[in-house]
Amino acid sequence: PLMGFLDLPGEAALVLVLGNLVSLYAAIGAMASLSLTIKEISILAIMLSVSHSLLVETALAKKIGVPAFKVVTIRIILGIAAGVAFKIIL
Repeated sequence: PLMGFLDLPGEAALVLVLGNLVSLYAAIGAMASLSLTIKEISILAIMLSVSHSLLVETALAKKIGVPAFKVVTIRIILGIAAGVAFKIIL
């Protein structure tokens, strides 16, 4: 239901989870195995360009003194906002 808000099929949640927790390459592999339209691929790509590899990049941000919670929260919110914006534009 939440993915429908972004005009994405439920299976696209796997792409976002893999992209955010593992890597962009895992997300691309998952995307390739799904039957997605160009619009759906574009929405997923813009969302993952903002929020990807959260575990690794949050650890790096934490090492330089940036609060981990803020980094994750901001990146996820901006990723969702970018997805909604692209949904409207496309």
